[in-house]
Amino acid sequence: MITKLSKFKDSWIIKILLTLTALSFVSLFGITGYIGAAGQNEPVIEVGSVNVKKAELNAEFNHELQMAKNLFGDNLEINDAMKTAILQNIIQKELVNAIMQQTSLDLGVSISDNYVRKIIFSQAEFLGADGQFNHEKFNRLLALSGWSEEKYIQTLKQDIVKQHLVQSMVEAFNTPSFMLPFLEKVANQQKVFKYITIDADKLAVDRSISQDELEQYYQDFIVQFTEPEKRDASFIVLSIDDIASQIVPSDDEVETYYQEHIDQFVTPEKRNILQMVFDKEDDAFAAMQKLNAGEDFYTVAQNMAKQTKQDTELGWVAKDQLIADMGDRMFAAKMNEIAGPVKSEMGWHIMKMIGVQAKKEMPKAQAKKKIIDDIRKEKAYDLAYEKVAQIEDEIGAGKTFADIAKDNHAKIYTLKGLDDQGKAKSISKGQEKLLKSTDFIDTVFSYNVNEVSQVLEEEDGFVIVNVDAIVESHPIDINEVKPEIEKMWAENERSAIAQEIVNDVTHDLENGDKIDEVAARFKLKLNTTKPLKANENFANLNGLQMKEMFQEPLDSAKIFAADNVTVIAVASKIVDAKKKFSPEEANALRMKNAAEFSQETANTLVEAYGSNYKINVDYKEAGLSDI
Repeated sequence: MITKLSKFKDSWIIKILLTLTALSFVSLFGITGYIGAAGQNEPVIEVGSVNVKKAELNAEFNHELQMAKNLFGDNLEINDAMKTAILQNIIQKELVNAIMQQTSLDLGVSISDNYVRKIIFSQAEFLGADGQFNHEKFNRLLALSGWSEEKYIQTLKQDIVKQHLVQSMVEAFNTPSFMLPFLEKVANQQKVFKYITIDADKLAVDRSISQDELEQYYQDFIVQFTEPEKRDASFIVLSIDDIASQIVPSDDEVETYYQEHIDQFVTPEKRNILQMVFDKEDDAFAAMQKLNAGEDFYTVAQNMAKQTKQDTELGWVAKDQLIADMGDRMFAAKMNEIAGPVKSEMGWHIMKMIGVQAKKEMPKAQAKKKIIDDIRKEKAYDLAYEKVAQIEDEIGAGKTFADIAKDNHAKIYTLKGLDDQGKAKSISKGQEKLLKSTDFIDTVFSYNVNEVSQVLEEEDGFVIVNVDAIVESHPIDINEVKPEIEKMWAENERSAIAQEIVNDVTHDLENGDKIDEVAARFKLKLNTTKPLKANENFANLNGLQMKEMFQEPLDSAKIFAADNVTVIAVASKIVDAKKKFSPEEANALRMKNAAEFSQETANTLVEAYGSNYKINVDYKEAGLSDI
């Protein structure tokens, strides 16, 4: 069941996408979970009594796609092969999660909320500058990764269960010393491979598409050759800034705002203060005697008050921030003057003034300009909503779009050839961002010709739309799409020719013919590699495929297909090198073997857990009908 999902496309972009999506948010043990979603209640994965709904897979899939776009930009084109690979990865991950959940239920494994809380509170990425758990930082990091707190905690519990049921069972494996000579022999072994490459894109098609085939392709792919409905529209934008510019605050309003927000315009004098605090009066006066005798403030604070340098530096403070009468004393003090001891509820204080920042006041003209801008912004929204209500009443009463624009001194913008995906032939300069608004697009497609829309609120203001023209969806003339059909047909022809060659070559190899003979018979180029180790490759085969090649006996053919290229290869010769491994290389070899064994054991263990249950994966419902 799990191994059925191990076939992934080999293109570099898919490998990057899968790697990055797996790292979307790494929990304590480095295992990702999934994010659920409401709706669609059809189960796609069933393991015993545990099931994963289609909505959960869809939510995770959309999350991974969005994360990929965030990483690579909106211009990233994710093709069907990439989407299939991402979905396969998600299904395999969720299948393992379901097996682990059902196993933990049967074995009575549960994780307490208190234990999870302790783990979260100890994770470095969630700690603030003081070394303590910072809930704001926790929420911010979860939000950046598209996670909710509830789902993160749920997934963390799943990860702890996996650690208990799988990882702790396999992580202690070590390679025995007696195995080292055998490992060195395998590592020293090299093989020579012979292979044929069949590239469909390079094959020639010796005929042209017939008229019947052209028409048949046109009918078969008529959806692809259909022009979607498109619309022309006019629209006006009532920006908040425009509305705000019409507001003129009175002098009294400006003065009241100034007094209520004085901290924005006046920065009081501040002083840089050192402080030491004692529980006992005698200790405080003893410390003061040492300071009066000329001893260093930091040294006395460290030796007598047991304070660090950081504890001693109170920093830049205003007068009203100091305790008791120390405000008056410190703000009348000269540079490096010491005052105290003074008693407060926290103990006995000694302070030293080591710096002065003069009072700063924003010039009245500058402050007035800022105040007017702030008041305008505050009032603009109230005024805007009043205006919107008035306009909507006028629209309901039948007022024309042109009159609404005229009465509000609004410029009329135009939009040509908009489809429901947000692509347009043209739009007035400066308004392109509206094409990214699904609300705006939906509004354009929600009204008939010459109907004025209700007021739509956008990021920078309000938009009113008038539909000017509608071009209904219609099939594109066959002659216009003929070049596209011919290209599709040629690609399919080349793929069919390539498959026929692959079938013939495979048939002859299975009948015992040598790859040299088969290559010559079909006039295919035969390639021969140099002696290769298992960590090397040829013909762009990946590590897993090379591992398969090294496990095959001599002259046993393997077929690997990626995109439009098929590689048919055999191992033709074994070369036993005599390299002597250094102690460092031997240790690395043992560690590599241990890691591979642990991974294979973990996979086997998960398979064993899964064998206890009835497992069903509805690939068609999940969107993988071809698996």
